[in-house]
Amino acid sequence: MIFAAALAVFPQQGREARTPTTDETVAVARGARLTVENFAGEVVIKAWERDSLRVQARHDSRAKVNIRTTAAGVAIRTDNQARGSVDYEISAPAWMAIKVVGTYNFITVEGSQSEVSAETTRGDVVIKGGTGSIVARSIQGEVIVEGVRGRLTASSINEGVRITGASGDISAESTNGDITLTQIKSQNVEVSTINGDVQFDGQLTDRGRYRFTTH
Repeated sequence: MIFAAALAVFPQQGREARTPTTDETVAVARGARLTVENFAGEVVIKAWERDSLRVQARHDSRAKVNIRTTAAGVAIRTDNQARGSVDYEISAPAWMAIKVVGTYNFITVEGSQSEVSAETTRGDVVIKGGTGSIVARSIQGEVIVEGVRGRLTASSINEGVRITGASGDISAESTNGDITLTQIKSQNVEVSTINGDVQFDGQLTDRGRYRFTTH
Protein backbone atom coordinates (compact mmCIF):
# COMPACT_ATOMS: atom_id res chain seq x y z
CA MET A 1 0.00 0.00 0.00
CA ILE A 2 2.80 2.39 0.85
CA PHE A 3 4.64 1.61 -2.37
CA ALA A 4 1.51 2.10 -4.43
CA ALA A 5 0.86 5.44 -2.81
CA ALA A 6 4.43 6.53 -3.37
CA LEU A 7 4.30 5.69 -7.05
CA ALA A 8 1.34 8.01 -7.41
CA VAL A 9 3.93 10.76 -7.30
CA PHE A 10 5.68 9.11 -10.25
CA PRO A 11 2.79 8.19 -12.60
CA GLN A 12 3.09 5.05 -14.69
CA GLN A 13 0.09 5.29 -16.99
CA GLY A 14 0.32 2.69 -19.71
CA ARG A 15 3.43 1.25 -18.11
CA GLU A 16 2.93 -2.31 -19.34
CA ALA A 17 1.94 -1.18 -22.83
CA ARG A 18 5.00 0.98 -23.40
CA THR A 19 7.52 -0.23 -25.96
CA PRO A 20 11.22 0.13 -25.13
CA THR A 21 12.33 3.74 -25.39
CA THR A 22 15.93 2.65 -24.92
CA ASP A 23 17.38 -0.53 -26.43
CA GLU A 24 21.16 -0.74 -26.48
CA THR A 25 23.73 -3.55 -26.41
CA VAL A 26 27.36 -3.09 -25.36
CA ALA A 27 30.28 -5.52 -25.28
CA VAL A 28 31.79 -6.27 -21.86
CA ALA A 29 35.08 -7.86 -20.85
CA ARG A 30 35.28 -10.57 -18.22
CA GLY A 31 35.75 -9.10 -14.78
CA ALA A 32 33.54 -6.09 -15.50
CA ARG A 33 30.83 -5.18 -12.99
CA LEU A 34 27.29 -3.89 -13.56
CA THR A 35 25.85 -1.06 -11.47
CA VAL A 36 22.25 0.11 -11.88
CA GLU A 37 20.71 3.12 -10.13
CA ASN A 38 16.96 3.51 -10.55
CA PHE A 39 14.91 5.88 -8.42
CA ALA A 40 11.43 4.55 -9.27
CA GLY A 41 10.16 1.64 -11.32
CA GLU A 42 11.45 -1.87 -11.83
CA VAL A 43 14.78 -3.51 -12.62
CA VAL A 44 14.76 -7.05 -14.01
CA ILE A 45 18.14 -8.60 -14.78
CA LYS A 46 18.44 -12.05 -16.34
CA ALA A 47 21.67 -13.86 -17.11
CA TRP A 48 22.65 -15.07 -20.55
CA GLU A 49 25.70 -16.80 -22.03
CA ARG A 50 27.07 -13.85 -24.01
CA ASP A 51 29.89 -11.43 -23.29
CA SER A 52 27.62 -8.48 -23.89
CA LEU A 53 25.03 -6.47 -22.00
CA ARG A 54 21.62 -5.59 -23.43
CA VAL A 55 19.67 -2.77 -21.81
CA GLN A 56 16.00 -2.25 -22.61
CA ALA A 57 14.20 0.52 -20.76
CA ARG A 58 10.66 1.83 -20.84
CA HIS A 59 10.34 5.43 -19.73
CA ASP A 60 9.02 8.88 -20.50
CA SER A 61 10.47 10.32 -23.69
CA ARG A 62 11.94 13.23 -21.72
CA ALA A 63 14.05 10.94 -19.56
CA LYS A 64 17.47 9.81 -20.77
CA VAL A 65 19.11 6.52 -19.84
CA ASN A 66 22.87 6.88 -19.43
CA ILE A 67 24.92 3.75 -20.08
CA ARG A 68 28.52 4.46 -19.16
CA THR A 69 31.24 1.92 -19.93
CA THR A 70 34.60 2.04 -18.14
CA ALA A 71 37.46 -0.34 -17.49
CA ALA A 72 35.73 -1.36 -14.26
CA GLY A 73 32.41 -2.17 -15.87
CA VAL A 74 29.08 -0.65 -16.87
CA ALA A 75 27.09 1.94 -14.90
CA ILE A 76 23.44 2.62 -15.77
CA ARG A 77 21.35 5.48 -14.44
CA THR A 78 18.59 7.80 -15.61
CA ASP A 79 18.59 11.58 -15.87
CA ASN A 80 15.42 13.50 -15.00
CA GLN A 81 14.10 10.62 -12.90
CA ALA A 82 11.60 12.89 -11.16
CA ARG A 83 9.60 12.94 -14.42
CA GLY A 84 8.43 9.36 -13.93
CA SER A 85 9.35 5.74 -13.40
CA VAL A 86 11.78 3.70 -15.49
CA ASP A 87 11.37 -0.03 -16.09
CA TYR A 88 14.53 -1.90 -17.04
CA GLU A 89 14.92 -5.32 -18.66
CA ILE A 90 18.60 -6.16 -18.74
CA SER A 91 20.39 -9.22 -20.11
CA ALA A 92 23.81 -9.64 -18.50
CA PRO A 93 26.57 -12.26 -18.68
CA ALA A 94 26.15 -14.90 -15.98
CA TRP A 95 29.71 -14.22 -14.77
CA MET A 96 29.10 -10.49 -14.25
CA ALA A 97 28.91 -9.10 -10.70
CA ILE A 98 25.75 -7.04 -10.20
CA LYS A 99 24.78 -4.14 -7.95
CA VAL A 100 21.32 -2.52 -8.04
CA VAL A 101 20.15 0.35 -5.84
CA GLY A 102 16.90 2.30 -5.84
CA THR A 103 14.18 3.99 -3.82
CA TYR A 104 10.69 3.18 -5.16
CA ASN A 105 12.05 0.18 -6.97
CA PHE A 106 11.24 -3.51 -7.51
CA ILE A 107 14.36 -5.59 -8.19
CA THR A 108 14.68 -9.07 -9.72
CA VAL A 109 17.97 -10.81 -10.56
CA GLU A 110 17.86 -14.29 -12.09
CA GLY A 111 20.52 -16.77 -13.16
CA SER A 112 23.63 -14.98 -11.95
CA GLN A 113 26.75 -17.01 -11.23
CA SER A 114 28.55 -14.12 -9.56
CA GLU A 115 28.16 -11.65 -6.71
CA VAL A 116 24.83 -9.84 -6.40
CA SER A 117 23.84 -6.82 -4.32
CA ALA A 118 20.27 -5.48 -4.48
CA GLU A 119 18.97 -2.73 -2.19
CA THR A 120 15.78 -0.68 -2.31
CA THR A 121 13.75 1.46 0.05
CA ARG A 122 10.22 0.57 -1.07
CA GLY A 123 9.78 -2.51 -3.20
CA ASP A 124 10.41 -6.25 -3.27
CA VAL A 125 13.81 -7.82 -3.90
CA VAL A 126 14.02 -11.21 -5.62
CA ILE A 127 17.35 -12.94 -6.23
CA LYS A 128 17.47 -16.35 -7.90
CA GLY A 129 21.04 -17.57 -8.21
CA GLY A 130 24.33 -16.02 -7.26
CA THR A 131 27.77 -16.99 -5.98
CA GLY A 132 30.09 -15.29 -3.50
CA SER A 133 28.78 -12.26 -1.63
CA ILE A 134 24.99 -11.90 -1.92
CA VAL A 135 23.20 -8.89 -0.39
CA ALA A 136 19.42 -8.40 -0.51
CA ARG A 137 17.87 -5.55 1.46
CA SER A 138 14.53 -3.75 1.41
CA ILE A 139 12.56 -1.35 3.55
CA GLN A 140 8.81 -1.76 2.98
CA GLY A 141 9.32 -4.76 0.73
CA GLU A 142 9.62 -8.54 0.81
CA VAL A 143 13.00 -10.19 0.26
CA ILE A 144 13.10 -13.53 -1.57
CA VAL A 145 16.36 -15.39 -2.21
CA GLU A 146 16.71 -18.76 -3.94
CA GLY A 147 19.59 -21.03 -4.89
CA VAL A 148 22.53 -18.86 -3.85
CA ARG A 149 25.96 -20.10 -2.80
CA GLY A 150 28.35 -18.12 -0.65
CA ARG A 151 27.86 -15.45 2.01
CA LEU A 152 24.27 -14.21 2.13
CA THR A 153 23.00 -11.10 3.93
CA ALA A 154 19.24 -10.54 3.71
CA SER A 155 17.07 -8.05 5.58
CA SER A 156 13.67 -6.39 5.46
CA ILE A 157 11.65 -3.95 7.54
CA ASN A 158 7.85 -4.34 7.70
CA GLU A 159 7.93 -7.36 5.38
CA GLY A 160 9.26 -10.91 5.49
CA VAL A 161 12.41 -12.68 4.32
CA ARG A 162 12.24 -16.01 2.47
CA ILE A 163 15.38 -17.99 1.70
CA THR A 164 15.29 -21.29 -0.20
CA GLY A 165 18.03 -23.66 -1.32
CA ALA A 166 20.92 -21.53 -0.05
CA SER A 167 24.35 -22.86 0.90
CA GLY A 168 27.07 -20.98 2.77
CA ASP A 169 27.04 -18.42 5.57
CA ILE A 170 23.61 -16.85 6.12
CA SER A 171 22.61 -13.71 8.01
CA ALA A 172 18.93 -12.73 7.94
CA GLU A 173 17.13 -9.93 9.78
CA SER A 174 13.58 -8.62 9.82
CA THR A 175 11.48 -6.12 11.74
CA ASN A 176 7.72 -6.71 11.73
CA GLY A 177 8.11 -9.67 9.41
CA ASP A 178 8.64 -13.44 9.41
CA ILE A 179 11.82 -15.18 8.30
CA THR A 180 11.54 -18.54 6.54
CA LEU A 181 14.53 -20.68 5.57
CA THR A 182 14.06 -23.96 3.70
CA GLN A 183 16.45 -26.49 2.14
CA ILE A 184 19.42 -24.80 3.79
CA LYS A 185 22.98 -26.18 3.77
CA SER A 186 25.12 -24.08 6.05
CA GLN A 187 27.52 -24.27 8.97
CA ASN A 188 26.87 -20.67 9.97
CA VAL A 189 23.33 -19.28 10.25
CA GLU A 190 22.32 -16.18 12.19
CA VAL A 191 18.67 -15.12 12.14
CA SER A 192 17.02 -12.30 14.08
CA THR A 193 13.53 -10.85 13.93
CA ILE A 194 11.48 -8.34 15.90
CA ASN A 195 7.71 -8.96 15.89
CA GLY A 196 8.00 -11.96 13.62
CA ASP A 197 8.36 -15.74 13.52
CA VAL A 198 11.33 -17.85 12.39
CA GLN A 199 11.04 -21.12 10.49
CA PHE A 200 14.11 -23.20 9.62
CA ASP A 201 14.39 -26.34 7.52
CA GLY A 202 17.90 -27.48 6.78
CA GLN A 203 20.91 -29.57 7.69
CA LEU A 204 22.56 -29.00 11.08
CA THR A 205 26.24 -29.98 11.22
CA ASP A 206 28.17 -30.95 14.36
CA ARG A 207 30.59 -28.06 14.02
CA GLY A 208 28.03 -25.59 12.80
CA ARG A 209 27.00 -22.33 14.43
CA TYR A 210 23.26 -21.60 14.47
CA ARG A 211 21.62 -18.68 16.22
CA PHE A 212 17.91 -17.85 16.03
CA THR A 213 16.55 -14.83 17.90
CA THR A 214 13.02 -13.41 18.16
CA HIS A 215 11.85 -10.41 20.18
